Amino acid sequence: MATITPTPVQPSLSAPQPPFAVERPSGHTRPSPDNEWLLTIGNGGFAMGTASGVNRRKYHALLIASVRPPVDRISCLASLDELLIFEDAGGNEAARFHLSAHRFRDGTLDPNGTDHLVRFEKTATIARWVYQVRGVEIVKELKTAWRRNACAVRYSVRSGERNVRLRITPRVTLRDFHSVNADRDCSRYAVAAHHDSMRITADGRTLAVRCQNAAAVAQPDMLRDVLYDFESERHQEGVEHQFTPGYFEVRLPSSAPGPEVFTVSAALEPDSPDFTIFDDDSRERHLAVIRGNLSKNSSALERLASLVDAADDFLVPRAVEGKPLTTVLAGYPWFSDWGRDTMISLPGLMLTTRRFDDARGALETFALHVKDGLIPNVFDDYGGPPRYNTVDASLWFLHACREYLRASGDRVTFDSILLPACHQIIDRYQSGTHFNIRMDPDDGLIESGDATTQLTWMDAKRGGVVFTPRHGKPVEVNALWHHGLLAIAETLHAADERSESGARAARYRALAARVGESFRTKFWNEAEQRLYDCLQRDASGHWKPTLEIRPNQIFAASLEFSPLTAEQKRGVLRCVTQHLLTPRGLRTLAPSDPNYQPRFEGNMTSRDRAYHNGTVWPWLLGPYCAALLRADNFSDSAKAQARAALQPLLDSMKQGCLGHIAEVYDAEPPRRPQGCVAQAWSVAEALRVGALIMA
Repeated sequence: MATITPTPVQPSLSAPQPPFAVERPSGHTRPSPDNEWLLTIGNGGFAMGTASGVNRRKYHALLIASVRPPVDRISCLASLDELLIFEDAGGNEAARFHLSAHRFRDGTLDPNGTDHLVRFEKTATIARWVYQVRGVEIVKELKTAWRRNACAVRYSVRSGERNVRLRITPRVTLRDFHSVNADRDCSRYAVAAHHDSMRITADGRTLAVRCQNAAAVAQPDMLRDVLYDFESERHQEGVEHQFTPGYFEVRLPSSAPGPEVFTVSAALEPDSPDFTIFDDDSRERHLAVIRGNLSKNSSALERLASLVDAADDFLVPRAVEGKPLTTVLAGYPWFSDWGRDTMISLPGLMLTTRRFDDARGALETFALHVKDGLIPNVFDDYGGPPRYNTVDASLWFLHACREYLRASGDRVTFDSILLPACHQIIDRYQSGTHFNIRMDPDDGLIESGDATTQLTWMDAKRGGVVFTPRHGKPVEVNALWHHGLLAIAETLHAADERSESGARAARYRALAARVGESFRTKFWNEAEQRLYDCLQRDASGHWKPTLEIRPNQIFAASLEFSPLTAEQKRGVLRCVTQHLLTPRGLRTLAPSDPNYQPRFEGNMTSRDRAYHNGTVWPWLLGPYCAALLRADNFSDSAKAQARAALQPLLDSMKQGCLGHIAEVYDAEPPRRPQGCVAQAWSVAEALRVGALIMA
């Protein structure tokens, strides 16, 4: 049994629970370091920003709409800027204080409303800021509509004995969410103000904004040279000019016995602004049902409720041949739905939480797109054809289909839709398909690609450079191939061996036996008691192993149908624990390797070079913990070790993007979260193995 470096172990595994709060430290004047937050709409759209209110990414906005769910996303409303105006006894302006804050190209923060921010907190559906200025308290709450391209901001103001006004200025973007607005003038935008509303139009899109108890004042202008410093750090376009169409002004008299409450609502047409968004509890009721499904498995799983809330953010609709189905957005803010990510995430996001309808929809989505034995690697952001360029996604599909059948018992869907796709995948992997994906007839192992391709999950490539070349026979691909053959054969075990189905099951088992023998012979490094990462042809055409120590070997120990002996599994665990384990996940390359990159930073080329050459991936803690559990037959000791490995990652949900787990982390302290701030398979695998640990 592998052992982990001693870590303080809590009595039971738990994820931090909402609300996730950030208090202003004493003397705090700047928003950095800063936490981020995410609220999703349920159709691929979202709202996102920082606890301080300073937009630091081009993806930070109160409303990013999806016009063709779950993609084709439009940044609509960057923020609502608030100016608090104090009046004297005669009703004249006596003082003014900005609650908003912007950072500009030269690095200045002007205005700096963070001076008045005393608390930020986030639940699953609401982001809340609390400001205090000279005895006046302003509570600002944001909520997105459920599966509509709309949001609402509710203000609750306690003015005490002071007469104050609150002037609210929308900052409008109306652009593709991957871009920035480079226009320095207002010519791109048209404004129509009427009573309590404004309609802002640009490039054929119209954002409608309404404010209760206020008249709209049109006053078009541009806020120029706004800096998104997180984008600049990535060497992306980091400066934007934002349109301000005018403002709303609400008078808040001192005579009010309680807080004055009013709402600003915005929507991308054809959706409409809606002041009742805060009254709609459909998302809350939806989440309560899902949490209840989790607790049906075990009351202990209630401690993972925040992971269930996070998991829900990634499940979105996609219409396939006119039929509404489910898919998984791989990560926020920039990813769409990827085949590999969906299949890896499905057991945690949907099966652990008993969301069988969603799981069926996701599997149908990809089953209907199987082409020559391949499922799509990614769907296009703008409605183009799917892209097929992965060797492992189809094998993860086999795994997900079998897990779905086992969890749901839905034999009808499995036999009629999923099983034919599984057979096609196995048949085409044997006979050969695109990208040189084929079974080597000499040993039954799967080979794929060439020096120009990146077909595994370690897929970084830029400027023609493949940063982690793994063409040939990758270790996890062949562990999945062995597992998939036996998993699908198991689904056919009740069939008469003389039937076509029974004969096919027998063929799969016989082939798996051959694959397992070849796997142990060719991938096992006896001297170092670990697995080689990849087999590649040398100049003479012979298969030779690569020597890097990578985490891909863990799948051979974590999958149920492993090709390894018990002692070999323990050797894999010892190797991965010694060289790759961190409190945030597994490194993608051992620090002793000359190509090890400890930091994920710099321009995109530097980041791609580090992406799978050291950078830590938290989703890999899922197979690592599963391997620990399987190596000792799910004993209490194994569960304690898995709990020690997973708990620090769950604790990280109180940092970074609050209530979520990032895509990657730096490989060395302070282990900053990097990449997507909220990643589907990071959350999914934490939830899946968390449930296993508590079982």
